[in-house]
Amino acid sequence: MIQTSQGMAMDRPDVKKLERYRWVVWTILALMYIFVTFHRMATGVVKAELQEAFGIGAAQFANIGSMYFYAYFIMQIPSGILADKIGPRKTVTWFSLMAAAGSVIFGLAPTLAIAYLGRFMVGIGVSVVFICLIKIQSRWFYSRNFALMIGFVGLSANSGALLAQTPLVYATSLLGWRMTFVALGVMMLFFAGLTKAFVKDDPSEMGLPGMDELEGRPTVKSDLKVLPSLKSVLSNPRTWVVSLVNIGMYVGYIVLLGQFGVPYLMTSYGLERIPAANMIIAAVLGSAVGAMTIGYISDRIKRRKPVLVALSVLSLAGWLLFVYVKMPVSVLPVFLFLHGFAITNFTMTWTIANEVNDRRLAGIATGVVNCIGFAGAAVLPVVMGKILDAYSAAPQLGYEKAFQVLIAVVAVSALVSFFATETKAENVFVSSSN
Repeated sequence: MIQTSQGMAMDRPDVKKLERYRWVVWTILALMYIFVTFHRMATGVVKAELQEAFGIGAAQFANIGSMYFYAYFIMQIPSGILADKIGPRKTVTWFSLMAAAGSVIFGLAPTLAIAYLGRFMVGIGVSVVFICLIKIQSRWFYSRNFALMIGFVGLSANSGALLAQTPLVYATSLLGWRMTFVALGVMMLFFAGLTKAFVKDDPSEMGLPGMDELEGRPTVKSDLKVLPSLKSVLSNPRTWVVSLVNIGMYVGYIVLLGQFGVPYLMTSYGLERIPAANMIIAAVLGSAVGAMTIGYISDRIKRRKPVLVALSVLSLAGWLLFVYVKMPVSVLPVFLFLHGFAITNFTMTWTIANEVNDRRLAGIATGVVNCIGFAGAAVLPVVMGKILDAYSAAPQLGYEKAFQVLIAVVAVSALVSFFATETKAENVFVSSSN
């Protein structure tokens, strides 16, 4: 049974059709998002192969990863504008073609410069998927389930991160790292076709009632003015608070699961690559559980800030333990599972950003938060890589010094989390014109 904002019961066939087809739309984009996070995390596992293929050190290796994040950073606000203006279906379809081409170019790259280009193209191409998925959720799903649905997005993200660990090791052993990325490009073409064929931007495109009607929301129009909309989000101090929280939490997630987690465990604990990748899988699983649980609990208790603050502090504590306490190898999987759970706290920043901004600007609000977070994800690993190169003769000390930079950023984000807005799971935006 569905309740309208007027409290009238609805059990109509068109509503039931909406509730069925929304999962078709969501699942296609969620599967596409698996490719996004796979590409994001994949370089850490093939670090040795990339360094050998291009004759590079830790800093240049970090730059290969960062090319993706530079592109992602550049595109976050434009992605939000595209999602709000022309819709997710067209945006994801066309940009996925660029990502597919970039993956093939990266796999076939004869030089480091071409590899950079391929990674940059991948970053540009996949940069739109997450924001379009959030936009789809705002148009096809009830607002009371917003945090839970972001948890489902986190599950999709962690599926990609999971595939970028031990399964990637086996794939590269079988096909080589180059053909693995070529194959990924071909697969992305198929999913771009699915997006064009089956994704609908709004239920109204199928003659179905939309969420605006069912929940009494303000009607979302595609003729939103870009500059006033962007100004509305950027001038909102509540947006910047959660953006600053996002930096530390998300950069930590990328460093652990994508850039330096596997190499650090190999250096610090003397693990071979597959056992080290298996350890990181424990963190990926913790992150997957965290993404689901965090959203569910927050929706149930109708509180955002206590969840954000508690997990931000736990994330900081986890990093201190990871870097400064040498644990028994048997304890590592449990610790990494719990640490992965805590660092997935960044998903709550997306929820809060949408609830403190005009609900019609879901794409732009999410894009601004991501823009700030990905700027950190682009820059910090390169800084860490330079530190590792400087301490190449003492790699254990180098990792300790490099992780100190990360810990400082996480500490700032944890502190800022205390200033986040409590929305009580409702949109609290008030226009300055009111």
